[in-house]
Amino acid sequence: MASQWFISFAIVCLVRLGCTGRILPLDNQHALDNYYENALLGLSIEKPDGWYKMTDDELQSLFQIVTGPLLSNNNITSDKVIPLFDFSKYQIGIQNGKFNPNIVAVVSKLTDEDMKESECDSFISSNKLLQGTQLATTDISNCAKVNFDGKTFSSQISHLSVNGMNFTQVQFVRHSKNNYFFTFTLSYNDEISKSQLDNTMKSLKFSDE
Repeated sequence: MASQWFISFAIVCLVRLGCTGRILPLDNQHALDNYYENALLGLSIEKPDGWYKMTDDELQSLFQIVTGPLLSNNNITSDKVIPLFDFSKYQIGIQNGKFNPNIVAVVSKLTDEDMKESECDSFISSNKLLQGTQLATTDISNCAKVNFDGKTFSSQISHLSVNGMNFTQVQFVRHSKNNYFFTFTLSYNDEISKSQLDNTMKSLKFSDE
């Protein structure tokens, strides 16, 4: 089940042909018990109470396993797409068959030319690529603009199914200075988890502008 989120955010990056700029390892990031902070990228976000924070080793390992072939097939190395954090309702591997609500974030770097393109364009192309994965799409919303902490994001809501389990996935994408492209992917299947994830996104802070 964990692969669903990584497939989705990798696809969003892959359709941005500018995901070719090397990103140095992010040593100045902190994922404490109740929040994630990255000084280099100028962002912080709070973790839902009682949720599990994936360790850096777990995040990197899962990222390599799930997205490695996808990135390799498109001639993209893993140092150009970096997972930032993963908060999930249950610790990976102990949810006993239950759906695991989750928020995961990734950053990549675009070329100057690709920074001129609309963020909504990434959703159009990624929706086509999703057809080649184990994720079945039942409904997709139009791209919309939303605001968090005074910053504008493009968003899309998808209703998906994997292994007979239905869930909703919301993705928020944003360009920032220095050509960074952020993707935040929220997955849930009940209103309580939706509310918790909505509050998490409302806690997102950017200090890059």
